[in-house]
Amino acid sequence: MAIHLKDRLRDIRDFLRAHRHEKQRAPSESRGFTDIEKLLGRAVSMVDDTLTLAETASRTVLPGGQQPELVIRPLVDYFGTDPMEGERAFRRHMYRAAKALAATLEDREPPAIRETTFTGAHETLRQRQGHMLLALKNAKTPEAIRPLLAGLLAHLLQEICRTALSDPAMPAAAQNAETCIIVFAPGLLASGLALFDESLSASDLLDIATLAVAARRERMARSLEADQPIADLTAIFESLLTHLP
Repeated sequence: MAIHLKDRLRDIRDFLRAHRHEKQRAPSESRGFTDIEKLLGRAVSMVDDTLTLAETASRTVLPGGQQPELVIRPLVDYFGTDPMEGERAFRRHMYRAAKALAATLEDREPPAIRETTFTGAHETLRQRQGHMLLALKNAKTPEAIRPLLAGLLAHLLQEICRTALSDPAMPAAAQNAETCIIVFAPGLLASGLALFDESLSASDLLDIATLAVAARRERMARSLEADQPIADLTAIFESLLTHLP
């Protein structure tokens, strides 16, 4: 419930920011505003400012809010013995990575980035692919680890993109498979790479993953719509895990 509430409040904040009169219209156009429009515009600004202040304050008051820096763990760490802690970490880390990547988009509308999306993907993978998770934990060699890890990354990416692309609240311009790949795939790939080299920082892992995904985003987007999306995505991820960093 708390995660859903956070997502809804973010939706309200984004909606209000998009409809603030002072950002929408030039000063010359504001002369035609009626008194009620001006009053509503000021009310929107006040609510926007209040939500922004609350968000800023929460970073210093709520547990974990003091450390908004980028963190990425090896994928298996998110599916350990404590599923609640693993879900919480996965949700927060992938959300921050996706937000950071969405901020770099210049000519694209970002997809819906919600914490509940990552929570749902984590739960779905744990429930439906538990045998793969167990096999990955028991695998010892890179040759045994890579295909299993690639398959798990493929399942996660498909579930995350499916949720984002089907969000009814997002405009059509934001429902683009290639944009979803750009925003969501690098964080997942970075988590996979961290399993092989924990010496690299989270930002370095994300940079490497971002460049690799950017070169394959069209192919990965086509794979999402293919007859066998998991098989296609698994092959791409396995190739990346083999040749990176």
